Amino acid sequence: MTEVVEVPLPVRVELAHAAVQALADEAGVDVLHIKGPAVHPGLRAHTDAATDVDVIVRPSGVDALMAILAAHGWRVETTFDAGSAFDHAANLFHESWGMLDVHRHYPGMDRDPAHAFDRLWSSRDSVELGHLPCAVPEPLAQSLVLLLHSARTPHPGGDHPDLAPNWTDRTPQDRELIKALAADTGATVALAAATGHLDDYQGDPEAAVWEVFVHGGDRLDEWTARFRAARGPRAKVSVAWRSLRVNRYYLGLKLGHNPTRPEVAVESVRRIGAGVKALAGRVSWR
Repeated sequence: MTEVVEVPLPVRVELAHAAVQALADEAGVDVLHIKGPAVHPGLRAHTDAATDVDVIVRPSGVDALMAILAAHGWRVETTFDAGSAFDHAANLFHESWGMLDVHRHYPGMDRDPAHAFDRLWSSRDSVELGHLPCAVPEPLAQSLVLLLHSARTPHPGGDHPDLAPNWTDRTPQDRELIKALAADTGATVALAAATGHLDDYQGDPEAAVWEVFVHGGDRLDEWTARFRAARGPRAKVSVAWRSLRVNRYYLGLKLGHNPTRPEVAVESVRRIGAGVKALAGRVSWR
């Protein structure tokens, strides 16, 4: 009889990082491991509780990485354009390794994803995870990544735990270097959102989405902000269309099963009705 051994969560997460790295190596794809055990110990706070794997993939290698992951048992739970306001990450699940977030770009660094990845890759460090060398951003870049993440995940009752080790407790010289890296990767506005200076960019279309996360807002606020921030007519049409589309994954979580076509249709009607009602309420209030 085979004995079942419970693997501690931190060990499983570290081994999952190694499993993803092995597949990236096989596919010849560059990935940077972020968050959780990939973070320098002195910068960890909120990230100590990591339960999944996060990687940023070189944009030109996204298709190759997703293909080899699928071939080795990773199942897509949410696609890149369904997971967040930034269309940045696909969520995958593996029966043995758990959850994985594959970032095709990083929120805040999405103006030129290829350049941003090159910049992070050029100064990368390496850590051993699951006995396998894994590329990670160097410490200052790790701080920028964690700060941009904190801007999307406000902490109830005070500052986000990652703010102190990655910004407040950093030296003035370090903060200037992080600002310079943010400017080089297109993340100046996002960094301002993380560090309490978003009001300096009032009226900037790029600030619109971050204002929803920092100051709060409903789904209508988010989609309006996404429309404002979208660059070009094609991108704006895409945002408008997707604002009406039902996310089958999240509907399935709500229902407890894969939604049927009639259930998707009902949700579509409910979603449009809720949007119209919210919009009418705003017009009336104004």
